[in-house]
Amino acid sequence: MQLGKRIRDLRFRRGLTVQQLAEASGLSKGFISQVENDRTSPSLATLRDLARALETSIAFLVIEDDHTPHVVRERERPRFHFGGAGSSVQILSAQPKRNLELLMADLPLGSSTSGDRPYQQGEVCMMCVSGQVRFSTGGHSVVLEAGDSCHYDGRAPHTLENCGTTHARVLIAATPATLEPTIRVSEPTTHNGDGVEIQTLS
Repeated sequence: MQLGKRIRDLRFRRGLTVQQLAEASGLSKGFISQVENDRTSPSLATLRDLARALETSIAFLVIEDDHTPHVVRERERPRFHFGGAGSSVQILSAQPKRNLELLMADLPLGSSTSGDRPYQQGEVCMMCVSGQVRFSTGGHSVVLEAGDSCHYDGRAPHTLENCGTTHARVLIAATPATLEPTIRVSEPTTHNGDGVEIQTLS
């Protein structure tokens, strides 16, 4: 798919006019029209502005169409530790990142994430797979039990806490794909016995 057509199609899906996209991105209406009609090639900085305004990633705008299914084997999932209490996140979606990211978070009893800044640029939907968690954002707090799900705006600061009596597991789908956790830890990057990279998040 050509870059211009991809931008135009995504603009339509977002329900934006060329004028609205111009205002959101800080670019001119004429320039956006030229990009959408492949009459000019945007710079990396301009692509960043367009991606932000369209609530997507630069990778989604420029990556070539690929209809091949991408399988992520369990032993090959990127895994990240956070919080220093055994909490971890596994990336289930394909790499390199597309426009959708699927994560699985494991939270030991009493663990929580930080909520002092947002870590996702768009929409997020999560489901509590096991245990019990408390999700807080914008002055609202909800408790999710196994099977419960919650759809929210990831741009607002939020926290996720294991408030139950057992280990908790949460499945998280986010778009665009921008894993930027808010946890501060000091452990170095390591590898497990399967050769899968284990990183700490800060």
